[in-house]
Amino acid sequence: MRMYPYGLKLNPYPSSPTPSYVDSQILGGRTHKDAKQAIITCISDLYSKLEGTSPTDRDFRLITMIQDVGSGKTHLAFHIKGLPDLIEKAVTSYVDLSQVSPRDIHNIYDSILGGFSYDDIESLRRNVLYFLCKKADDYGSSVRKAFNYGFLDNLSGNKHLKQRAEEILKGKQKLNFQYVSEILSFGFSEIQIEIMKSLLEDRLRTDVSKIRSLEGVINSLSAIADINLKLLNKITIFQFDEFDSKRESLEFIKAIINAHIPSSILMLILTPSSYDEIKKENSSVFDRLEKANYKIDLAGSHTLGELKDIIFEYIKHYDEKKHFTPDHENDLETKIRLVYDEFPDFRNVRSMLNIFYHATEQASKRGSFIIDESIIDDTIKIIYPGSKIRGSLMNVPLSDFIQIKKSVNSMDTIEPDIREAVRNLLTLTNYEGYVNELNFDNLVGEGIDITYNDSYGSKIAVSVVIEDEPIKTQAQISNASKSLNIVDRLVVLTGSTNRIFGGTSRNGNDVTTIVNMDNAKIVDLIYFNKKYKMQEILDDDLERAITLARSIKLC
Repeated sequence: MRMYPYGLKLNPYPSSPTPSYVDSQILGGRTHKDAKQAIITCISDLYSKLEGTSPTDRDFRLITMIQDVGSGKTHLAFHIKGLPDLIEKAVTSYVDLSQVSPRDIHNIYDSILGGFSYDDIESLRRNVLYFLCKKADDYGSSVRKAFNYGFLDNLSGNKHLKQRAEEILKGKQKLNFQYVSEILSFGFSEIQIEIMKSLLEDRLRTDVSKIRSLEGVINSLSAIADINLKLLNKITIFQFDEFDSKRESLEFIKAIINAHIPSSILMLILTPSSYDEIKKENSSVFDRLEKANYKIDLAGSHTLGELKDIIFEYIKHYDEKKHFTPDHENDLETKIRLVYDEFPDFRNVRSMLNIFYHATEQASKRGSFIIDESIIDDTIKIIYPGSKIRGSLMNVPLSDFIQIKKSVNSMDTIEPDIREAVRNLLTLTNYEGYVNELNFDNLVGEGIDITYNDSYGSKIAVSVVIEDEPIKTQAQISNASKSLNIVDRLVVLTGSTNRIFGGTSRNGNDVTTIVNMDNAKIVDLIYFNKKYKMQEILDDDLERAITLARSIKLC
C-alpha cells in the first residue's frame, strides 16, 4: 500500500485549483475560521427570528465576502454549504457566475436551481409528498385520487399513503396532478404550486423557459424560499461567486436585494478589484453592498501564520495515528516560511496548497517520511519552472539556499567565506577580460583585501567588512579609506549602510562605493564559490557570475 509523508494514507491536499466538496470540509486559518463564525452567526440569528412566525421582507440578510484571487473565498463558501451543523437550518444554492454565459435571466435562474444539491432537491420532493399524505385527514378523497388509489387501495384507507409516496419517489408510481393542485391550493400560492408540481415531475429546470421576466425570476425565488421554510423548516442561502460589474449581474443582484426575499440570505463573493469596478459602474448597487449586514473581508488570509495553519490543518485532519509530531510541525514550518519569504508569488492559499500537494506526491514516490528541502525544491522546479529565489542572480536551488542560509546565522563566521568568494569571482572576471592585474596581497593599506585594475585602467581596492559590530565595522572601513590616496576607487562590501563613510581618491574625487551585502547577495556569492571550486561554472553560470560581479560593483 502506498504511503504518504507523516504516516498518512492519502495526500491530504486538494489536487485542483477549485475546491471539491470533500476538500472544503477542512478549514484552517484564523481569518477563515473567524469569517466562518460570522456567517454562522448571521444564519443562526435569522433562523431564530423565524421560529413560530411568518417571514416578512425584514427577514432577509446580505453578506459580502471580499478578497483577492486564491484567498480561499470559494473554499469557505463550499465549507458553509456543507457544514453538518447548518444542514438542518439552511438550504444553499451555489452559483459560479463566471460559468454562466450569456447571463440572461433564464441562464442565471437555471444556474440557481442547479446550485442546490441533489440531496436538498430530493428532500424537498419527499417532503412535498409527505405533506400531501398528511392532508389525507382533511382531503381524504382528493389525496387518495392524487396518489392514484384503486378499489382495493381504498379499502385500506390512508395507511399505505407513505408507501405509495416512496414508490412515486422511485419512479414506480405517478401522481394524478389534477388533484394535487386542489390539495395544495389551501396553503400555497399558484406559483408555489407550479414549482412543487415541476419538482414532483422532475422537470424543475426544464420549466425555466416559462419565466418571462426578471420579476418572474424573483417571484420564483421567493416562492422557493417560502416552500423551503414551510416544508423543510429551513432558510434559503443564495451564494453568487465571481460577482462582478457586468451589467446583467448588477441588474439581477440589485433586483434580489431590492426584493428582500423573506427567509433568505444573499451571499456575494467577489474580489477587491470587482468591488471597485462596481463602484464606478453602478453606484446604486455599490451603495447596497456597502450596507451589507455582514461584510466578510479575508484580509490576512495571505499571511505566513494563516497559510501555515491551513497547511497543518489538512495534515492533522487525516493524521489518525498522530504521527505528525511537534518536531515535524516545527521542521515543516521552516520550509513553509522559506517558500513564503523567498517566493512572493506563492503567498496565497491556492499556490501554497498546490505546492504542498505536489511535494506530498514527490515525498510518497521517494518513500520519504517527511517533506524536506530537496523535495520542495524539485516540486517548485516541476510545477513552476523558471521560478527562483527572490533577488537571486545565480538561480540558487531552494535546497542549496536552505543549507547556505543555515550557515549564515553569524556575519562574523561568514566573512572569510565572502572574501574567498570575491577573490574567486574576480579571478573569473579577470580570466574573461573584465578586470586585470589582480593582487591578493595587502600592499596598499590596512583593511584592503584585493586590488585590481578595471577595464578602463583605474586602480580599484576592495574591502570586505561584514562584521556585525558597528564599532569594528567603522574602524575597518576607516582604515580601508586611507588607501584612497593610492587607488582610484574603494569598494566596500558591508552588511551595514546606515553610517556615512568618507574618503577622497588620489585624483581628488570622493569615490568610496558602499555595497550593502544583503542575504541574497551573500547566498549568491557562497553558491558561486561552491560551484567555482567544484569546477561546475557552465555557460549560463558564467553569465550570471558576471552579472553578480557587476551588481556588487566589482566591474
